[in-house]
Amino acid sequence: MAEQTVLIRIMGESDIVDVTMRKATASHALLMGLDAADRINLLGHWMDQDRGAALAEDQNHLDAMTEIASGILAESPLGAQLKAGANFVLLTLLREKWPVGSKAKFKIIADRVKADHTYLAHPCAAVKLDDLTDLDAVKQEETRQLSMSLAFYKANRRRFANSSAVQGLIKG
Repeated sequence: MAEQTVLIRIMGESDIVDVTMRKATASHALLMGLDAADRINLLGHWMDQDRGAALAEDQNHLDAMTEIASGILAESPLGAQLKAGANFVLLTLLREKWPVGSKAKFKIIADRVKADHTYLAHPCAAVKLDDLTDLDAVKQEETRQLSMSLAFYKANRRRFANSSAVQGLIKG
């Protein structure tokens, strides 16, 4: 990943925000004291119920979003592809299903970041795009990655909340 730009398209339940991947930095003030799971839940919460686009207009929140998404990808199996030249990744953050009998436990986890749900992060794929400023190509690749991930979403449908947008994708 030496000196190359990697575009991360963060797709939540209701919003999409694009960020440029960064190397790990000192923790952001909004993220202090949060472990990896809490960060995923916070980013998922921000990208739900039409909060993401508005929050991304604030540089402080955009920097925190970038740090969380970059951290998720740095820990993912896609790292080798990024080092090999891939420069675009679609990262989905979707509501997690709370199994009956475990709701109190999940509520405690969600409450740590003042969220209504917990979220599952899924980096779809890493690919090389010729021009990251070509919005049509980026949108086309987003659609392709969602299509390729459909098998994962179907196989894991019970992990996602019934209210999650992925349920419509699976049935559609």
